[in-house]
Amino acid sequence: MEDIKQVPSFLMKLYEILESEQAAICWNKEGTTFQIQDSVQLTDQILPQYFKHRNFQSFLRQLNMYGFKKLKNNQGKNEFQHSLFRKGVKNNLANIKRRNQEDIKQSLETLTKEFQSESYLNEHDKMRKQLVQIQSDQQRILNEIRFQMDRNQKLFKETQDITDKINQIKNYSLTKLNKLILIIQKLPQDAQISKMAMLKDKILRKLETIETESYQAKDISFDKQESNSYYEPNLTGVRSPAGYSPKTK
Repeated sequence: MEDIKQVPSFLMKLYEILESEQAAICWNKEGTTFQIQDSVQLTDQILPQYFKHRNFQSFLRQLNMYGFKKLKNNQGKNEFQHSLFRKGVKNNLANIKRRNQEDIKQSLETLTKEFQSESYLNEHDKMRKQLVQIQSDQQRILNEIRFQMDRNQKLFKETQDITDKINQIKNYSLTKLNKLILIIQKLPQDAQISKMAMLKDKILRKLETIETESYQAKDISFDKQESNSYYEPNLTGVRSPAGYSPKTK
C-alpha cells in the first residue's frame, strides 16, 4: 500500500486509462507498450476526464518526464514504452522516477521534432491526394467539354444538310412553277384566265407544303439540340414568282 501511495499521480491515471480499455489509447497485445489510436478523441474526451485539461503536448511532456520512449510503429500510430510500465504489474509504477531537467529538455526537443515531422508528412500526403483528385476532376471536365463540342459540330452539320435539302426542293419547285407561269402567259387571254383559275389553288397548296416542310425541319433540329446554340437555316436567295405571296389566297 505504501508503494501505491508513492506512485506519481500521472502514472497512476495513465495506468487507469489503459486498464479501462479505451479505444483511443490501449496496450499492445503483449502489454509491454501502449499505443495512441486516436489523438483527437484522447485530447477531447479522455484527458479532460482524468487530467482536467485538453493539452496533448502537456501529456507528451509528462511521458517524456518519466522516461517513456517513442517507438516506430508499422501502422503509423504513436507508441510508447517504458521498461517498468507493464500491463498487470501495477507495483512497478512506484519504481518509475522522474528524469533530471537536462535529459527531459533534450528528450522533449527530440520528441517534438518527431511529431512535427509526422504532422508535416501527414499534411503533405493529404495535399497530394487532394491535388490528384483535382487533376482527375479537371481531366473529366475537359473530356466532357470535348464531347459536347464534337456533338455540337455534328448537330450543326446535320442542320446544315437539312437546310440544303430544303433549299434544293424549294428551288426545284419554284423553277417548275415559273415555267408553268411562262407557258400560261403564252396562251390566249381567255385560256390564261381559265388555266390560272385552275392552277391557283394547286400553286398555293404546293408553296404552303414547302413552307410546312421547312418549319418541320427546323423543329427536328431543335429537338436534337440540347444546348442553347441553334443555327437557323439560311433561306435567303430563294426566288418566288413575281407578285405572288404564299400567304395570300
